[in-house]
Amino acid sequence: MSAWLDYEQAPPWWLPLSHMVTAPCWLLLGAGLLAALPAGQVQRFQPEVLALTHLLTLGVLGNVMLGALWQLLAVAAAVPIRGPRWLLLSSYLPLQAGCAALVTGFWQGLSPGWLQAGAAMLLPALLSPALYGLHGLWRSPARDATSQGMRLALLSLLLTAVFGASMVLVLSGRLALPLPRLLDNHILWAAGGWLSLLVLAVARTVIPLFLITPAGQEKQVSPERLLAGLIGLASVSMLLGLDSLSVAMVLAVCLSLCWAVLRLLHGLLHSKRPSDPSRRGWQSACLWLLVAIGGIVTLQWRPADNILPVLSGWCVLAGFGLGAVLSMQGKILPFLVWLQLKLAGLPRRQLPATHDFLAEASHARLLQLHALWMLCGLAWLAWGKSIPLAMATLLLGAYWLWLAARVLLRHQRCLRQLPVQTGS
Repeated sequence: MSAWLDYEQAPPWWLPLSHMVTAPCWLLLGAGLLAALPAGQVQRFQPEVLALTHLLTLGVLGNVMLGALWQLLAVAAAVPIRGPRWLLLSSYLPLQAGCAALVTGFWQGLSPGWLQAGAAMLLPALLSPALYGLHGLWRSPARDATSQGMRLALLSLLLTAVFGASMVLVLSGRLALPLPRLLDNHILWAAGGWLSLLVLAVARTVIPLFLITPAGQEKQVSPERLLAGLIGLASVSMLLGLDSLSVAMVLAVCLSLCWAVLRLLHGLLHSKRPSDPSRRGWQSACLWLLVAIGGIVTLQWRPADNILPVLSGWCVLAGFGLGAVLSMQGKILPFLVWLQLKLAGLPRRQLPATHDFLAEASHARLLQLHALWMLCGLAWLAWGKSIPLAMATLLLGAYWLWLAARVLLRHQRCLRQLPVQTGS
């Protein structure tokens, strides 16, 4: 069953847009932190690495994912976005402040005060969209695969936030729980649940719509449901300390994720827009995830390895996560402003096409910069030299922000063409 796609129910465009324009700003901040990083072998639990990881997951990926979520809830799942200004205050602003505090806490060597302040702000920032979305989806008549995927992703976000806050309390000495089990669950629900499930749900709507791929044949059990179920079983086995079962369930999660990614790649191979840069971006993102899965599988037999967890995390977050985000940016950002102009009443003859807001050549350059950034990241992991990655991060973030500014500038020019509303 296809998604609803009722564009008349779209939220105010500034709600998703505020998230999406903020994301490259966090990437620019990450360039500064990378430049200040001491040279040396990258360690998984190095405080600076933890700071950069959460800057990427919360500041960059988190902003774009929540921005896409608000749009999809309304347009694809018939969930009305009521009180958008309240959502901006309860989610967007605490997300930025909480991310800044958390990154500061990690960068300063796990400072308890900063970490607790970050957790206190991030909990409402993440729980409010999770609970709002779950409540709306529960009441929504939409039962398509995209809506089901968003339900599972939002449940994963809720658990990710709870496990993350629990770890902060343990590190601060306020809670006595086994930290490794909380950490494993936090990573499992964040990467395997929230990130992967939301990207797959978005892909079900965005890829067929913009890349004209064949509709997938729905099974009795969708890949997303299977993946979420296996993640739940793996989570329980980790919490109970059943190590052998945990390993088996992690391998099952990897196989399930492989199945979902291969289905996605199969659809992309049959796209009717083979030269679209977004298609190549999605393919690259899927391949990075397959590399990450290979690293995670290998790690089950080499748990003491230092580089494999960092490499797998880089491929999941930077390769798959940001790769999918940038592949969507060439479509979603222009579509947001196009839809706002259409709903505002701009005559059809004056309404530009979506590719007039962001040319495919510009989008292709953005994805090429991402590929260069990924290679610099691999070099950083191999030799501990962060300056090339800092420069690539600066270039990628600046170009991403410049493209967003160009889209908004074109939007402002189009607004001047709106017919003047006169009173009676």
